[in-house]
Amino acid sequence: MRVVCLVPSWTETLLEAGVTVVGRTRYCVHPAGQVEAIPVVGGTKDVNWERVAALAPDMVVFDREENTQAMADGCPYPWVATDVTSVQGMPAALEQLARALDCDALWHMAERYRRALATPLNCSIGDLPLLPDAGESAVLNEDRPWVYLIWRKPWMTVGRDTFIHSLFAHLGHNLLTPGDRYPEVDQAWLAQHNPVLLCASEPYPFAGKLAKVKDELQLDAVLVDGEPLCWYGIRSLRFLESLIR
Repeated sequence: MRVVCLVPSWTETLLEAGVTVVGRTRYCVHPAGQVEAIPVVGGTKDVNWERVAALAPDMVVFDREENTQAMADGCPYPWVATDVTSVQGMPAALEQLARALDCDALWHMAERYRRALATPLNCSIGDLPLLPDAGESAVLNEDRPWVYLIWRKPWMTVGRDTFIHSLFAHLGHNLLTPGDRYPEVDQAWLAQHNPVLLCASEPYPFAGKLAKVKDELQLDAVLVDGEPLCWYGIRSLRFLESLIR
């Protein structure tokens, strides 16, 4: 089956499962060395259907958070859309794709994910995917709340109804948040709660800007690798499996 995938994390997962991915977004960058040969047909919020037509796909893969409703409404090909809002929903999402794409490897991946979620974790702060230039990790402790930043100007964090928040909860760390989905936070709210900031490497590129964030907000901050924490499918699965002792 020829598949155009408009979800970066699913592109990586489908390729791992042996699916023939013939089109991708410009943000589908994994697995490096393999995606470069796959034509780009747009981004996660836009798609060039003329480019897609040249690839003659049998199926297009969307995700309700990554892509827009208009993209699905305008899709002239059979399509499947996942709706991943928590780590606990991953087995079902993988099974949905396995069914739509008739792929045994995705069924197996769903079972791996189910086993990973069923295995009790005893995660320490050292298990978090901090980047080499993360900053002083000693500021992470259980005495202060953590806020996971995904954007700057405006400052935005992750709310309760998100994959990232649910993954941290599964690891035993509840993130501080003022609401659901992706709320904006201001400097006054941050100062009131005095959290440690987890600055993600994506979608906003906080890498290289850690000192500026600390100076602007007058708070401790560390840099975390966002990919294992927010990429659905194989990348988050490998991260969870790496924590099973």
